[in-house]
Amino acid sequence: MRPAAVGFHCPEEGRPAGGRIAPPEREPRTTLGGRAQLARQGLVTQILIGLCVVAYILQGAPGLAGGDNSNRFTDDFAMIGFRIAADDQYYRLLTAAFLHAGVLHILFNMYALYLLGFQLEAILGRARYLGLFVAGAVGGNTLSYLLGGLSTASVGASTAIFAFFAAYYVIARRLRVDSRQILVVLGINLLITFSFSNIDKWGHLGGLAAGVIVGLIYAYVPPRRAWAQAGGVVGLIALLFVAAAVKSSTLV
Repeated sequence: MRPAAVGFHCPEEGRPAGGRIAPPEREPRTTLGGRAQLARQGLVTQILIGLCVVAYILQGAPGLAGGDNSNRFTDDFAMIGFRIAADDQYYRLLTAAFLHAGVLHILFNMYALYLLGFQLEAILGRARYLGLFVAGAVGGNTLSYLLGGLSTASVGASTAIFAFFAAYYVIARRLRVDSRQILVVLGINLLITFSFSNIDKWGHLGGLAAGVIVGLIYAYVPPRRAWAQAGGVVGLIALLFVAAAVKSSTLV
């Protein structure tokens, strides 16, 4: 007997004429490979937001109740070029995306992560979506390090969020849906990026470039070739770490 929504069913009931058991139905998926039944859960997005909030608290909640912008936790995980070059702390290329410099900084980024993240996770599925986040974070911080060198210093999830902007646009074009709204949002964010001197411009542009590449992989490599998609994204992330290592060799 097999458990069912109401009571139990006999396996014989599922057999068509002739005695053969009908093959199980395939789990429905989105156009780009996400699992339809998990589409609205946004589990990875919620975890990413939770990690950013926890990290913000461990930073001493900078900007809240007079908190400083830096403490030991921030110093250990922020994007600091000197520490990468001198101590090979390449994990900072990713961990910096979970840190923030103030209340408005984290509120703005978490709001953007919530809006874009839930939609992208629903379309791509959890694994592809997480790959996009990591590639965007590492891509943005790597470009910042390549151009800023030892003086590079930044925090924030905006590197990954700019990758979301780019991937969202590429995917929207691939699916032939209206992409004008995301272009307006991206334009506003680029205007903000170049209007304030304390924003890591190269980090945003690096995340944007990584998002374009990953978006193209997801949009034009068929979902049934998940191994090729994964290889492309992992290869991009590995190439970024290699580029950062090469940069370090020129600085020390």
